[in-house]
Amino acid sequence: MNPTSLSCQGIGHRFAAHTILQDVSLATSPGQSLAIVGPNGAGKTTLLRILSGLLTAASGQVSLGERAVSSLSRREIAHHLAVVPQARPQVFDFSALELVLMGFHARSARFSLPSLAQQTQALATMDRLGIASLANQAASLLSGGELQRTLMARAMVSEAPIWLLDEPTASLDLKHQLTLLEELRHHCQQGGSAIAILHDLALVHQFFDQVAILDANRIVAIGPPDDVLDEQRVSQVFGLRMHRGLVSGRVVWVAG
Repeated sequence: MNPTSLSCQGIGHRFAAHTILQDVSLATSPGQSLAIVGPNGAGKTTLLRILSGLLTAASGQVSLGERAVSSLSRREIAHHLAVVPQARPQVFDFSALELVLMGFHARSARFSLPSLAQQTQALATMDRLGIASLANQAASLLSGGELQRTLMARAMVSEAPIWLLDEPTASLDLKHQLTLLEELRHHCQQGGSAIAILHDLALVHQFFDQVAILDANRIVAIGPPDDVLDEQRVSQVFGLRMHRGLVSGRVVWVAG
């Protein structure tokens, strides 16, 4: 893993006559995790797609270290970024194992077949996420949660230092949410970094170093979760009264 920083400066984007993002700037560094939170329609997924180079912003720039993402090939980007999307990707007739093995492509010779060592690593990674038994299952037949863990395993084997995750816990039960986020935390402890869209604020407090609140197409606050996610700001952003408390030393949020 070759750690580097990912940043964006002055990102703006429109779709037809609608402003999606306006003057958005943020950065993450090796060893750091950043959560992005905000109401539906705030532009979170659009921002993640721009950060990954899958969508070109109308204004502003995304940089990997000192290089603009727009100047890099998809293969070069894949050396640095691994994306775990929210939307179900087209998986054709690949098995779950074959989907995970795709994580090696950016670092393998073009048109080469997976090595035995890569297959062994992929299966071990799937086992860590509780999906080794699904290795030969058609990816198109996986449940939402099973596919989410398969895509996470693909990111893990890629050795990309930066992970971009769009609502990675959305389809998972509580046990697998925690397993996935523990892997994210371990990745950052090893010098990687991660940017993830989340809706569960308690998990943001538990697992993330920084949080950015995206509201009305802008970042309205960014910093450590305990500082940024206060009752007044969270209530205003989400449009309902929210209360923050502690249970067994961990932050919980209650509406009403």
